Amino acid sequence: MAIHFVNLSREAFLKEYKRVYRFTTLDRFIEVLKTKKFAFVNPIKWADPFEKFFLDRDFLINNLKFKLPIKDKVFAVCVSGTISSEAYWKVYAPKEDGIRLTFDTEKLLTNFLDKISDADVYIGKVSYQITREFHKISFDKKGLIDEIRASKIGDQQIKLLLKKRKSFLYENEVRIMIIPHKKNKETTVFHSDTDITTYTNDYTLDPRLGRNHVKVLREYFQEKFDFKVSHSRLYSELNRDPINLTDSGNKTTKQKKGSH
Repeated sequence: MAIHFVNLSREAFLKEYKRVYRFTTLDRFIEVLKTKKFAFVNPIKWADPFEKFFLDRDFLINNLKFKLPIKDKVFAVCVSGTISSEAYWKVYAPKEDGIRLTFDTEKLLTNFLDKISDADVYIGKVSYQITREFHKISFDKKGLIDEIRASKIGDQQIKLLLKKRKSFLYENEVRIMIIPHKKNKETTVFHSDTDITTYTNDYTLDPRLGRNHVKVLREYFQEKFDFKVSHSRLYSELNRDPINLTDSGNKTTKQKKGSH
């Protein structure tokens, strides 16, 4: 099944995002490795009420009330075009047990998403808007009305799920959405078979993890899954040498033996 791209083309997506990044917990990542199943989550589970704003709303068309056809039928995963941010670690791994996965974008498409046959796949770049204008529909309103009346899922509804407030602009987010062809047995999660190691090329541990914890995890991933993991240097040890204020270059100098 072909992938549908919204707010950008496949070519533009590959050009702008050579790699995309997914921040998650170690527990979830290990589950994916063991089960070889990738989870897409129903937006109803997202914490921010604005992210499910349109799914919860009634839509008036000639004084008749409608719900979006996409409601309860969409599952998604969010990735970022930004390699690192302290906020990512705190938001996606609040217990300081996170890992960053680096996806090779072309392989993500060809080795995984292009092969999904039991669902339609949509990929879209998030559109950030100020809060007071969030509810406004500035794109093809007639197309949205046509989709709702026909009870069909299309690009206009997907665009509603790509709206986000400017407070989250730092996320540089892309959303991958799945619409299963048959009713999903689970209401909150859709699982797709995959070997995640065929399109990920780097695994970076949470910068808040201690050295001993990192050592154990490195040994675990090497032994169990035969790949190496690195450790984020976000909180790496600073240079503790004295700062020489009398040097014209203002460079640090090593402390001499016996000096204070």
